Amino acid sequence: MFDYSIYQEKNYNELIAERNRLEEKYAQIETDCLKDNLSFAEFCNKAHDVKDRLYAIDKFLRMKEDPIMTYGKEWTGTLYEINKFKEMCDEAHQMFTDEDGIGYYATETGKSNVIVKPSDFVYDMVRSDFTHVLWFNK
Repeated sequence: MFDYSIYQEKNYNELIAERNRLEEKYAQIETDCLKDNLSFAEFCNKAHDVKDRLYAIDKFLRMKEDPIMTYGKEWTGTLYEINKFKEMCDEAHQMFTDEDGIGYYATETGKSNVIVKPSDFVYDMVRSDFTHVLWFNK
């Protein structure tokens, strides 16, 4: 099993470079599988490790991304206090999953551009510089 903690030590630009490298590798696997007329299941098997690494890098990138805040707008989403949102995402409640919508880190008065996913709370990869989540259901 791959040790994802190595991504924790990388800075934002190093993570972007690694993501780009892995996206190229993923595309190459896809191309090779198409050329070899492999099934989707075979492609998934070959691309599994790369896809898992991309998933982890996405989480670490969002932890390190410099937020851009927007203030003075009314949002159609629901604003949750971050600990309440965490409780709603935990394994016991699972009121929200990554497939249910999209969330953004926020404060009481502003929305950031940084995405937060319910699985971030399950993996305890949550930023401490925000007090709220602005959630938009699908």
